[in-house]
Amino acid sequence: MAFVNVKEAVEQAWQRGTAILAINAVNLETAQGVVRGAERAGRPVILMVSHNAARYGGLEELYLIGRTLARKAEVPVYLHYDHAEDLEDLERAYALGFDSAMLEVRLPPLGPEGQTLLREARSLAGSRPLEVELEAVEKGGREGRNLELEDLLELVRIAQPDWLVVNLGTVHKSLKPQGLDLERLHHLKVLGRPFVLHGGSSAPLDQLLQAIALGIAKVNLATAAYKAFTQAVRERVELSWDPREYLGPGREALAGWLAQMYRYLPPLG
Repeated sequence: MAFVNVKEAVEQAWQRGTAILAINAVNLETAQGVVRGAERAGRPVILMVSHNAARYGGLEELYLIGRTLARKAEVPVYLHYDHAEDLEDLERAYALGFDSAMLEVRLPPLGPEGQTLLREARSLAGSRPLEVELEAVEKGGREGRNLELEDLLELVRIAQPDWLVVNLGTVHKSLKPQGLDLERLHHLKVLGRPFVLHGGSSAPLDQLLQAIALGIAKVNLATAAYKAFTQAVRERVELSWDPREYLGPGREALAGWLAQMYRYLPPLG
């Protein structure tokens, strides 16, 4: 299984009706769990560092952990910067060497400022994959947002994103099942590019698989991964003062969870 880059990997998944899982890491153990789980499944994986994780652990530090693990991994491991909040944030990630990055568009994308931001982001990314969240996926106090198809077509023409985040009803940082708007996803296939599902931890498995068949080629998962990790840590944290004695089992639990998730997905090749 050899891909030139993450763009090719995601496009092949899209063409074959399957997906690559994208998992957030916040430290060494979560990053190792992601890579080990992907190795067990024999599947490529996207290791993500979010802007919040960068604030916690340092963007350069987490990037170097990820790049070291990717270099040694038995499967392709791609590094993705998740939720860049502005162009400076995006530029910093690309400059460090992230394989791809995602821009969170907080301005009204249909307005002049939003359109300028999208053009500048595309120029900044160059040939590197750019993921754009034109439609906000619900998180915290921010409600989800849907755009009309014609507006999405125009914004895609302006931004030329390699991957596009659309709102299907999922919720960030939630494990509560949310029904996916699969009919809407079917109509959006005319946008002609791979879709990304944010808040994948809140997607019911049966509907997630249907969404993948309809064009979701990258599935972002964080909360479910953290749950697997943290449950294992909680079972052992009071038994030892040595962090290795409880972080190690957390790492193992995350790896097992990811390997199991990949068993549900159609093969990539």
